[in-house]
Amino acid sequence: MKKIILIKYSTEKHFTFLQKWLTDEELMNGWGMPPFWDHKVREWAEESDKVILIVKDKDSGKIVGFVNFYDWDKKKRVASRGTLIDSKYQNKGYGKAAILESNRYAFKEMKLKRIELYVEEDNKVSRHITEKLGYKYDRYDSKKKRHHYFMSLE
Repeated sequence: MKKIILIKYSTEKHFTFLQKWLTDEELMNGWGMPPFWDHKVREWAEESDKVILIVKDKDSGKIVGFVNFYDWDKKKRVASRGTLIDSKYQNKGYGKAAILESNRYAFKEMKLKRIELYVEEDNKVSRHITEKLGYKYDRYDSKKKRHHYFMSLE
């Protein structure tokens, strides 16, 4: 498996990466969203209920993607998670490594009890990884055509 490290997002160091990825139509299609407008990226990154972790290859030092936790309910200790890996690094194990490492981060550092996520209906690779890594199937949203999963400490 790929060796990665997670780094807390810094606007000064990482904004250009976010801007590149979040305005990319193909990458955003994986999230079931249209690409962001340039001026919305900073706004999105600065939302108060969000934690963004940059995924960096431990050996090469290259930044390959990010994980974000959003809709963080600190009282209930629940957050949703999204993972985005740059298209040139996909299908090389970075997504799996990022999910596993971010699970540890969420439960240990953020003190979450539950991580929630969704996968677009036609994203079979992400569904397979999500299920393989122990996320439990929660429900299907027929309006948005998304499968919802969760992982819980309880």
